[in-house]
Amino acid sequence: MTLATVCADGSPWNTPLAPTPSDDLIFRWGSSEDSTHSQNVRNEKRVFVVIYDSTAPEGTGEGVYMQGIAEELNEYEGTLKMYRFVPQQIWINDEEKNEDGSFKKDIRVELDLSVLKESLK
Repeated sequence: MTLATVCADGSPWNTPLAPTPSDDLIFRWGSSEDSTHSQNVRNEKRVFVVIYDSTAPEGTGEGVYMQGIAEELNEYEGTLKMYRFVPQQIWINDEEKNEDGSFKKDIRVELDLSVLKESLK
């Protein structure tokens, strides 16, 4: 999972994470409180997340795009402060193909978050 945050000066910051998902689409991870993305989350909770298989050959992978809120939790696991991401919108990637079947453009299709959550119960 990559977490896109915004630095205090307005510049973007993108961080790879290894989260633990839950049945209610909330993703948790541990990070140093001093890391750039942790500082960014404290300053601006609105974030963007992408989950994808980075080993998939070009043009064959699928991705999940999520916009939502990241929060610093008042708990630790060892020396790491715990955080969570709660999605507010979710999209999957789809593609438009040329008549010959070749790739034309990548598009996002929004999924109904309430339906997704219900299907996980």
